[in-house]
Amino acid sequence: MISGFVGGPAGTNYGENISTMAITKVFSVPVLFAAAILAMVMSFFTPLIQGIYGIPLAVIGGLEIYLFGAIAAQGMAIMIQKNVDMFSSKNIAVIASIVIIGLGGQYAFGGNIPFFGVNVPCIAGAAIFGIVLNLILSIGEKSREKSLKEQEPADDTAVSQEQVSEDNQ
Repeated sequence: MISGFVGGPAGTNYGENISTMAITKVFSVPVLFAAAILAMVMSFFTPLIQGIYGIPLAVIGGLEIYLFGAIAAQGMAIMIQKNVDMFSSKNIAVIASIVIIGLGGQYAFGGNIPFFGVNVPCIAGAAIFGIVLNLILSIGEKSREKSLKEQEPADDTAVSQEQVSEDNQ
């Protein structure tokens, strides 16, 4: 609610709110505030809750596929916009691992991956695994980039004295 009062969407750990705004093309703060109030009011009335539960699971599933697909597409678009090399072996390994663990965990383990006696939600487990894998694969990356830059030939933008004298004539 506090976020709504200062003009932002509800604060969640996921991109659902941003994706919902992108999908609906509604970015109005009053509309978001009204939707938040409506959702809170609906949660207090059993008939309204039963109406939500009356929506067929196939419809809810289709909406989830679309929403989370939009979140994934927006994430990829941001990485491309920030010039992340989407063809590097490291980035492909990290992205593929996150997607397979996140989706495969839903299918194989019913949404929770058993990890040392604790059931970890597969999406959280995929995110944690992706962060750790990225850190491991990034070891030594800065020193490699530095050594490659040192091996590059000198910049060709320097103009020779002969070219300057020819241009002045």
